[in-house]
Amino acid sequence: MKQKLMIISMAVAALLLSTESIQAQSRVVRRSRTEVRGDRNQNTDRRIRQEDPARSRRGTVVVAPTPAMRIVDNDVIRSFERERFDSNRLKMADMVFSTGGYMTVAQIVRVSEIFDFDSNRVKFLTSAYSNCVDRYNYYLVLATLDYSSSRDKVISYVMDHQKIRYAEGEPVRKMTSSDMNNIIRALKKEDFDSHRQKLAKMIVCGNLFTSRQIADMAKLFDYDSNRKEFLLYAYDNCIDPQNYLTAANTLDYSSNRTELMRKIGRR
Repeated sequence: MKQKLMIISMAVAALLLSTESIQAQSRVVRRSRTEVRGDRNQNTDRRIRQEDPARSRRGTVVVAPTPAMRIVDNDVIRSFERERFDSNRLKMADMVFSTGGYMTVAQIVRVSEIFDFDSNRVKFLTSAYSNCVDRYNYYLVLATLDYSSSRDKVISYVMDHQKIRYAEGEPVRKMTSSDMNNIIRALKKEDFDSHRQKLAKMIVCGNLFTSRQIADMAKLFDYDSNRKEFLLYAYDNCIDPQNYLTAANTLDYSSNRTELMRKIGRR
């Protein structure tokens, strides 16, 4: 009798051990499946975020990339030529720029020449500046103006707004040899140092020049004092200030060179 009870007890114990083993294996399998599903969900979430960055779990707002500049067709430029009145031309320009249209300097020059009155040209040129593709060439639009007072208004507007863009981190352009050839020709056309000074500062503002390029512009001034004033202004836009003595040596008088270096050294 005792022997039968021992056999039954051993059978029950073996059955219990087998049941616990099966349950343990089941738990492992369930945990493994859960981990796989979790990894799969994480991968899915990661893929969704990569495909659509705006769908962030933290609700981060993603700024859309800046659209490419949309340059107007030449048909638009011809429509300005067909218009008879300056007032309507200004309204047309406002519509073009307010809808995200851009113009090249060549197109802006062409439109500006169509206007009948200098005052309206100034209004057009100041409104067109922000929507100009090649703003580094904007000094070329001054040739369309009849009066020096009109030129001064456009120059002041451009310099003020270019400084703001420059301060906000807008990319600036390093002048090429081709750019410099056009710049030198424009400066040579000026009859007086006072006009040359304003034009040179407008060109320098917001662009990058080498010491040699600045020196080439400075040589065009008739008077040493005007040359010194320009060199002091242009220094901040020089990409190789360690070579600025090249530009300073364009000054005729040692006193002006000394004053220039002293003022630059204080910056």
